[in-house]
Amino acid sequence: MAGKHSLNSKEEYFFETNYDSRNDSFEKEKNKDLDDKVTLQENNTYEELEENQNNDLDFNKNMSSDYFKEFDYSKFKEEDFDDQYYADESRRKKAIICICGIIAVLIGAFVIYLAFGRKNQSIATNTINTAVENKLIASYHGYNVLGKIKIEKIDVEQYILDSVNDEALKNGVGKLYGTTLNSYGNFCIAGHNYSNIFGKLSELEVGDKFIIIDKNLKETEYKITQKFSSEPEDLKALVQDEEKIEITLITCENSSTTRLIIKAEEVNNTEGSESNSNTTNTIENTVDDSKENV
Repeated sequence: MAGKHSLNSKEEYFFETNYDSRNDSFEKEKNKDLDDKVTLQENNTYEELEENQNNDLDFNKNMSSDYFKEFDYSKFKEEDFDDQYYADESRRKKAIICICGIIAVLIGAFVIYLAFGRKNQSIATNTINTAVENKLIASYHGYNVLGKIKIEKIDVEQYILDSVNDEALKNGVGKLYGTTLNSYGNFCIAGHNYSNIFGKLSELEVGDKFIIIDKNLKETEYKITQKFSSEPEDLKALVQDEEKIEITLITCENSSTTRLIIKAEEVNNTEGSESNSNTTNTIENTVDDSKENV
C-alpha cells in the first residue's frame, strides 16, 4: 500500500510538473493558429485590393484606348489650328482697339468740358457776382446805406451811410448835410482821412470826375469845380444852391486843424427833383453836432 501510494504520488507529481509546460505549448499553438488566420485574411485582403486596382487600371486603360480610337485626329490639320489661332488673335486686337477708342472718346469729352465747361461756369459766376454788386445793400454795419461813391483816380469806393458818428465813419463815409442824393441842392459827405477812405482826397484836382450811385442804382457823374481848405468853424461849404446838383466832400487835414473841401457839380444837369429849403441856423446846428467826428 505504501508503494502504490508512492507511485501514484510520483505520477501526480510528474503530471503537475508538466502541466504548465503543456499548457504553454497549447497556448502557443492556439496563438499560432490565430496568427495564421489573421495573416491569411490580410493576404486575401491585399490580394483583393491589388486585384481591384488592376481591374481599375485595365478599365481606365480600355476607356482611354476606346476614347482615343473614337477621336479621329486625322480630320484636323495644322492649318486648321493656325486659322483658329489667328482668328482669335484678330478678335482680341479688335476688342483692344474698341476699348482704346472708348477711352479716347472719354478723354476728349473731359478735355472739352475743361475747356468750355469751366469757361461757361466762370462767365455764370461773374454774371452772378455782377448782379450782386449792382444790387445796393440796405444797411452796412448797422447803418442805413444811402448810396455809394466811386472815385477811380484815387481808388476809392465807399458806401455813403446815414450817420457821421465816429463808429459809422470807421466803416465808410457819411451824410453830413443836404437833401437826397443826385437831386438839386448841396449833398455834403464827410469822411476820415484814412488811406482807404478820404486819405488821398488831396490828390484830386479841379476837372477830375467821380460817380455817385443812389439806392435805385442810378449813376450820376460829377466834375470837381473847387478845391480849398477852411477852418472847422467855416460853414460856407455847406450852403445850399437849389439851382445846382452839387456834391461837397469834406475831410480833415493838417492834424485836424483845417478841413479839405472838394466841391463838384453834376456833369449833365438835366434830371433832378426839387430840394427842400434850409436855413443857416439849421446848418449851424447840424455842423456843431458832427464837426468833432470829421
